[in-house]
Amino acid sequence: MTEVVNDQGDSVQPGRRRRTIREHGPDPVDVHVGRRLRQARFLSGMSQEELGAGIGVSFQAVQKYEHGENRLSASRLYKAARLLDRPVSFFFEELGGEATNAGAKGFTREEIELVRHFRQIPNEEVREHLLQMTKRIGGLDGADAALPATPELQRG
Repeated sequence: MTEVVNDQGDSVQPGRRRRTIREHGPDPVDVHVGRRLRQARFLSGMSQEELGAGIGVSFQAVQKYEHGENRLSASRLYKAARLLDRPVSFFFEELGGEATNAGAKGFTREEIELVRHFRQIPNEEVREHLLQMTKRIGGLDGADAALPATPELQRG
């Protein structure tokens, strides 16, 4: 009997139905790539409309890509990577050896906003001071009493 291979390269038995979104949900790899697309878009400060225009699709299509409902073609993924200033490999990072990576956490919206605004600070010395201050605050273990009594921190 001849071996039948589906579009993902998996060996299937003749007569078996292929995987469908309706029955099985989106492919975990498509969901992962979509999440990374959204993350890269947030980090760049780009809207779904801007990304869609840049890769030649509607913002609704971008929404479907980001939720893993539609697959990104190789050419669109390449265009998106260039537009978002990321290597194509960025979209597959943290995927691991398995197709599902449900335990991997992405960035929160606040974390992405923090990075985006940090990158917009033109003065390198100010960025360095902010980084050092953030490290000190992050290492306090919630002990507010350990905060230095500076005018900047007292304004609250």
